[in-house]
Amino acid sequence: MKNLSRILSELSNHGSWEGYGLLHLAIKEAVKAQPMPVSMDHLCKQLVGISGKQNPETIYRSMARAVDDIWSRPDIRPLLKKYYYRDLVEKPTPDSFICALARYLWEQGDEPDLYEITLDACSGKFGIISHTKDPAVWAAFPAITKDRAQIERIVCHLCENQVPLETAKDIYLSGKLLELG
Repeated sequence: MKNLSRILSELSNHGSWEGYGLLHLAIKEAVKAQPMPVSMDHLCKQLVGISGKQNPETIYRSMARAVDDIWSRPDIRPLLKKYYYRDLVEKPTPDSFICALARYLWEQGDEPDLYEITLDACSGKFGIISHTKDPAVWAAFPAITKDRAQIERIVCHLCENQVPLETAKDIYLSGKLLELG
């Protein structure tokens, strides 16, 4: 989603932690369910197998650590106020964090990005996947780097500049994709 990667990058203290990737995926799913809240049990079960996690409780704990990491930065409280529409007096739970960002993005009419981050569980490397409006046209650039922050910068660049899929493919094949991040 266009703004979700940017929001999590602004809020994160240690953006390369796997909990942030899990939060990203959970929020994307929660946006799809809006205006209804989504069950954390359901979200965590959907994320089983991501990052090698096989237990929904482990997934929840990873996301909780990321939310704790966000809360540890007092300088971002004004951003949290923007997404919650109120001042927070105590640390949010992963449930409320996911619901607040999903609602905010849904209300903003955030459209899915052409490019999104993916994870190759076998290698532990992040890649990029692209879906166009035509479901028959898509591309995957798997297992590019273990550096999540770098792949986030690359995806941000591709999305912000609305790089056509054909051009992104040429950049990837030329070996210059990592230079974008």
